[in-house]
Amino acid sequence: MITFGILGQKLNKRLKKKSSDAHASPVNKKRKVKKELLGEILEKVSSWEGQNGFLDNETTLQSLAKELNTNSSYLSKAINTYKNKNFASYLKDIRITYAINHLKENPEIVKTKSMIQIAEMYGFNSLGIFTKSFKNKTGLTPGVFFKKILDDQWKKSS
Repeated sequence: MITFGILGQKLNKRLKKKSSDAHASPVNKKRKVKKELLGEILEKVSSWEGQNGFLDNETTLQSLAKELNTNSSYLSKAINTYKNKNFASYLKDIRITYAINHLKENPEIVKTKSMIQIAEMYGFNSLGIFTKSFKNKTGLTPGVFFKKILDDQWKKSS
């Protein structure tokens, strides 16, 4: 029986390397395409955010995917990857962040609207979800936050 020894081992390594290189290229291309696609989706999400699309209380993962001309799986993946949140958490977070900033700039809203009206203004269908989301984000209930806004406004006007 003839053995190839070291020469045979080197040949096997080259064949394995060549084989793995041939398989690596399509995978890398696939990843690159996927990363590029997720990046494009994220750009569309940013544009949607800039138009305050998140204030629509009927927004769902499926409806937003349709609006952005993508599918819900890719949209979900983009948000999970780049926002580090699932879609529902992302939506609540962006709504609460916007509400906080908007209410600070427009404290008269707190005087003229009920809590449920305020929740609905910022895309929430439920006062309970608004309150829980608000407290998770700020550590305060909306009522305590609203009181602070009114106190700050009163201090500024005195």
